[in-house]
Amino acid sequence: LFPSLLPALKTAEPRLKLYIEESFTGTLRQMLKKGQLDAIIVALPFTEPDIEVRELYTESFEVLLPASHPWSSEPSIPPKHLHTENVLLLGEGHCFREQVIDACPALSQSIYDRGNLVAEGSSLETLRHMVASGLGVTVLPASAAGLENYAPGFLTTKPFTKPEPSRMVAVAWRKQFPRMEAIELLVDVIRKQVGPELNARHQAA
Repeated sequence: LFPSLLPALKTAEPRLKLYIEESFTGTLRQMLKKGQLDAIIVALPFTEPDIEVRELYTESFEVLLPASHPWSSEPSIPPKHLHTENVLLLGEGHCFREQVIDACPALSQSIYDRGNLVAEGSSLETLRHMVASGLGVTVLPASAAGLENYAPGFLTTKPFTKPEPSRMVAVAWRKQFPRMEAIELLVDVIRKQVGPELNARHQAA
């Protein structure tokens, strides 16, 4: 999200000063409540007293795999097929890990019974590097595939068969936050520029 969002925000409002914090949702939740952050971008569901939430866009999940993988010739991947592969996930405590397991229930049992989880990563970037190293396949949000960081033909992404697993991305802020114009700017830029750009990128993949 950030590579698309930050330039768009700067173009929309050059005077805007930004402080970016990337962390666990639980950590961001506490920082927001304490006033250490003005707004956070999270995946739903997200509920908290005295916190407003507004939906931004829906983001599909994709399978990231080596271009040499047999699945690279498939038009789409059924979620239930993931349990046959070495699937790389984020470690315990990462919300996206739970989102992937919820979207692909077959993974939950196979991780513990079949031992198909060969490694856990601390970040989405680490998972991409693991796939590039041939350790397995992973599931990423469409915006985080990062194929541009690798040589052409090295990695590829595949959509899931419909209905595709996805998540709703939203912005959250304190109800008493005084600068609502900043929130409205953030919402407007993401909805009009970033969200459609991510969707177009996904459809072109």
